[in-house]
Order: sequence, then structure tokens, then C-alpha cells
Amino acid sequence: MRAFLWPLLCMLGLYQLSSIPGTPRPDPAGLAWSLSWLSSGLQNFLHIPAYGLLAWLWQRALVRLPLGRGPATITALGLTLGYGLFDEWHQSWVPGRYPSGADLMLDGVGALMGLTLGLIQSARTLRF
Repeated sequence: MRAFLWPLLCMLGLYQLSSIPGTPRPDPAGLAWSLSWLSSGLQNFLHIPAYGLLAWLWQRALVRLPLGRGPATITALGLTLGYGLFDEWHQSWVPGRYPSGADLMLDGVGALMGLTLGLIQSARTLRF
């Protein structure tokens, strides 16, 4: 199903971003250099919309299965938080990066916000 491609692509993008070393490479054309101007506080804040999007994409994909909205939402939350945990572990192997419980909490906040928006969106769709 094509619906599952979008959350997988989102996860791939997040993996690529978390693979950038903590100290930017001097190559001015590289992705690390282009993101180096962001403060660490803003980089941390960006976990919220990134993981909100990931959770929303999982929710949209999973509701197409015969699970029902509730189980699909809980599964989407589990997949998103599980990926956040994996991503923090992955960062422990990237030079200049480290795992952070605060980042994982921001991932959870983003996931809950994305899932809430998804539920609101689906409730509005059902009315019409």
C-alpha cells in the first residue's frame, strides 16, 4: 500500500538528519553546513513538528487497515515513539551527537499533537 511509503520516507529523512555530525563539516555545500546556523534550542524544538508529522502519517496509513481508529492511533503512537527511541540510540554513534531524554519527550509531544490533529481531521471528515 502506498500509504505506508510516506511514513517510511519520513523516517528515512529523519534518519538522514540525525546522521549529520554534531560539528559541521567545512564543506559549504553540505547539508550539515546549511543547518549549522540553527541554534540547538531551535533544533530541539523541531522535534515536535517532525515527529508530529511522522505520527500523523502512520495514523493515516494504519486507519486504512481493518483496525479501527483507536487501535490505529495507538499503534501509530507506538511506532513513532519506538522510532524516536531508535533515533536517539542511533545518534549515540554519530560523532558530536548524543542521545537525549529531552529530545525523546519532545518527540512524544509532537506525536501526540500530530495524532490529535489527525483525529480532529478524521472526525470532521466523518461529519460530511
